[in-house]
Amino acid sequence: MEYTAMDQYWIWLSSVEGIGPKRFYQLLSLYEDARQVWDALGGVLVPPDMQIIGQAALNNLREARDEGAFYRLFDRLERSGARAVTRLSEDYPAPLTGIYDPPPTLYVRGECPLTGERMLAVVGSRRCTRDGQRAAREFAKGLAENGVCVVSGMARGIDSHAHRGALDGGGHTIAVLGCGVDVVYPPENEGLMREILDSGGTVVSEFFPGTPPNPGNFPARNRIISGLSRGTLLVEGAKASGAMITVNLALEQGRDVFAIPGGIYSPLSDAPNRMILEGAYPVVCHWDILEHYRWASRPGENAAKKCPPPELDADEEAVVAPLREQAMSFDELAAATGFPASRLNSHLTMLELRGIIEKVPGGLYRSYR
Repeated sequence: MEYTAMDQYWIWLSSVEGIGPKRFYQLLSLYEDARQVWDALGGVLVPPDMQIIGQAALNNLREARDEGAFYRLFDRLERSGARAVTRLSEDYPAPLTGIYDPPPTLYVRGECPLTGERMLAVVGSRRCTRDGQRAAREFAKGLAENGVCVVSGMARGIDSHAHRGALDGGGHTIAVLGCGVDVVYPPENEGLMREILDSGGTVVSEFFPGTPPNPGNFPARNRIISGLSRGTLLVEGAKASGAMITVNLALEQGRDVFAIPGGIYSPLSDAPNRMILEGAYPVVCHWDILEHYRWASRPGENAAKKCPPPELDADEEAVVAPLREQAMSFDELAAATGFPASRLNSHLTMLELRGIIEKVPGGLYRSYR
């Protein structure tokens, strides 16, 4: 890909280790553009005002001011398969320009535009429950089916299920990484990243290709997840969940926050429930979000008839009815139904094979239909 001279110096400056957004913009406040920073470093003595960025970052800058290193930088960028989008570019997402410390440069793989009217972040705990996984996938699928681009961080747990749900819905999804866009993290998401790209989605990062997933990168990338999006949906999270970083950033950025309510005794429902108490929009299905933005209207009763509930005989209904309310153990079901063990076991096996009930952690059964 070809870049203007100004873009090239901008990419060079933003790629230097230790020159994060804060120091990048400090330098631009002293010099008119990134080219002048390069020129200023060419003298025998470094200008005293450049000391504001600290000695370590200054040493890195002086080391990076080398024509050979400059050209190798762009060779690495090309070989990574990524393209750089600077704030000088028309392709830079406008919503990010108004956030705190907007990333000077974004590195992008994929074809999905980084700006759009219908973009929503879906975040939550890495250690999510089965209900949380299901909610993330179903919400993301429903949103994607109605033209919403789902934005998340491709982390384990809720993020991965949100991306998967968007793919299931035949829509686009954007993964914002805390490492280079040519680095797969977590490693088990290699297939998911490939599917995102193959489906027309996008992988984006402010970190130069090849950057490893250092722990400090992830809180920083969260401001991009919320900043790109019209609103942020919190699926699950404990009180001190990392997902709350994204939620708080969304609030600081003036974005909407939605939360899925959960049981008061579930630790992973603590963050969503508290956010609702503090003013977040409670949602129980994707239509609540779509109607909030007037992106789509909820189907009427006729549409619901296209997916009728499963046909159950009297014994099967006796087993399934209590499981719709809460998860129960075999012994609890036996007490509730009055069925002998052999009869109950037969019903549970057939209902599980039909996908009407499922086993959840703790040896419990649950029905969602």
